[in-house]
Amino acid sequence: MRYEEFIRDVVEKYVDKGLINIDLLPDMEIYMDQVETFMNRKLSIYKKDEKDKVITKTMIGNYVKHKMLPRPINKKYSKDHLIILSLIFYLKRTFQMEEIEKILDPLITNYNSEFDDKIDLTNLYEGIVKVQEEELLPLGQNVTSIIEKCKYSLKETGLSDDDMLELFMLIMILSMKADAHKFLAHKLLQEYILKPKQKK
Repeated sequence: MRYEEFIRDVVEKYVDKGLINIDLLPDMEIYMDQVETFMNRKLSIYKKDEKDKVITKTMIGNYVKHKMLPRPINKKYSKDHLIILSLIFYLKRTFQMEEIEKILDPLITNYNSEFDDKIDLTNLYEGIVKVQEEELLPLGQNVTSIIEKCKYSLKETGLSDDDMLELFMLIMILSMKADAHKFLAHKLLQEYILKPKQKK
């Protein structure tokens, strides 16, 4: 299979299964074993191999210990727990644990508060997923466009008909695009979450 066909297949699967849609989250409370099974099934696209787990019971326990995830009630996890766990999973791909703690702190503080008006985590998560789904729609076209630009660039420089160089360029450009988004996310974290706390 040529890499173009492979990448089209991967993009299609990612657009279809890269996000946990709010409708897929169970409304009932479930135990940690069930949480682990559910999350690994829904995020299986991120596994490097079949035996791999993207989320483990140890991870979940550590998130609770570090106050990134609210404590379960009677050892059971609610829909809100699964929403926050999903957010942690996506944030982990860009940020370190201490940074995620800071990003999630307002949500967790609000969740645990007896006095503040509660943030509707379902609506918040639904909004995040909806915007991201819209952002993902042109992903296939964008990747195809990058491939064509790589081919053209290589042809212009007399290096055409070389899959290895096309793949190298494609991997580099996708990595640099990801880095640009990561750079912006880190700048926002630094300026609006970390800096205000440092001033205090």
